[in-house]
Amino acid sequence: MMLSNNKPDFSFCVRIAVAKKRAVMQGVFLSLVLLFSSVVVANETWRSYAGKSGPGGWRCHVIQPDPDDHGPDGINFHDWDNDGDVDVFVNYEEGKYSRLYFNPGADACRELWTDWIEFKHGPCEDSSMGDLDNDGDIDYIANGGWVYFNPGQSSVRDASKWQKMILFNHEQRVPLVIDVDADGLNDLVVGGQTWFKQPGEGKHDAKNWSKHSLGNAKWPMNCIPSDVNGDGLTDMVVADRRHEIFWYRNPGAARITQPWPREPLHPHTSMFVGLGDVNGDGAIDLAIAGGQEGSNKWTNKLTVLLRTTQSGNPTYHEIILDQASGNFPKGVAIVDLDDNPQTKEIVVTPKQGDLWTAAYDGDPMMKSNWKTRVLKTPGAATRKKMDNVYLADIDGDGDEDIATTEENGGWGVIWFENPTVSE
Repeated sequence: MMLSNNKPDFSFCVRIAVAKKRAVMQGVFLSLVLLFSSVVVANETWRSYAGKSGPGGWRCHVIQPDPDDHGPDGINFHDWDNDGDVDVFVNYEEGKYSRLYFNPGADACRELWTDWIEFKHGPCEDSSMGDLDNDGDIDYIANGGWVYFNPGQSSVRDASKWQKMILFNHEQRVPLVIDVDADGLNDLVVGGQTWFKQPGEGKHDAKNWSKHSLGNAKWPMNCIPSDVNGDGLTDMVVADRRHEIFWYRNPGAARITQPWPREPLHPHTSMFVGLGDVNGDGAIDLAIAGGQEGSNKWTNKLTVLLRTTQSGNPTYHEIILDQASGNFPKGVAIVDLDDNPQTKEIVVTPKQGDLWTAAYDGDPMMKSNWKTRVLKTPGAATRKKMDNVYLADIDGDGDEDIATTEENGGWGVIWFENPTVSE
């Protein structure tokens, strides 16, 4: 509409502009609704696959899904309520909490676990467990700084009874409960570089825990206790994602509170590593999953280091295997999966894809004797960001099952049921 003096009707123009803006906003709102709906649908895809058998009999079960991307990122196994079933303590990185899920028993463990208690804290990418007040009960450590003391079996299901101690109020990776100084009391190692000594008295008061340095680590994926040089002292193997795999050599009681000598073990920039006797010769070998993402030469490989010395500084024979499934190997463990004590399998969780194993037949020093096998389970491609390999007999049938956490795909806390039946 135009006025007689050929000037525009501004009220009409305003109405048009408002209508256009409303249409745009409605379009944006509709787009957001569709996006949200697609995310919800994507995060519910696990329902179509959970519990269904793959061709080898392996099944993936969901303990609790993660529809809101709270980021479960680590598992601890223990029978906290002493009912004979393995319970699961899980930390959620983005959710800023941890949950202790109580195992509902062999008849119901393949369904969702609905009985849990919850603890609030800051962002938490790793956690651990162990007796940190010498009372015989297993305590929980979220990301190194937040310690939750177990109140005992009679109160274990009451989250308010777990006493929280804050050693430091920020993230610190790979917490490890271990008696560092061999005084009979468990200490706490964090970040692959620092340890806190358990005091004789006032154990629940952070100011009584003295702090000591082991050395420096940039991005530790593991910190694993092991007597590397066979001198009877417990050393620590650290997989540094941005540098190398190395070990801290235990200097003995006289220098235990000073920085420990750092010894290179392998120049690999790894994801997780696993320690164990792969070939039954009594020496501790290493399995190394993947490496730094991108063009790094180890990214899509599994590296097996078979130790060739029983004591002293270690030497290894290296076997490098191509990945059998997934985008790149992330988690790894050395375990007897098939109940055959003569050999061990190396289990690998890729970041996304099917789990797979590596094992040898014949001389393990010959790469041609190594074979990989994919543990196919339905919906593998929808599990977008899996973590390390965690082992426990979740269903109580006598064999090791495999558990992990999955971020970004909605699966959450999951476990893979081993079809092997132990006799």
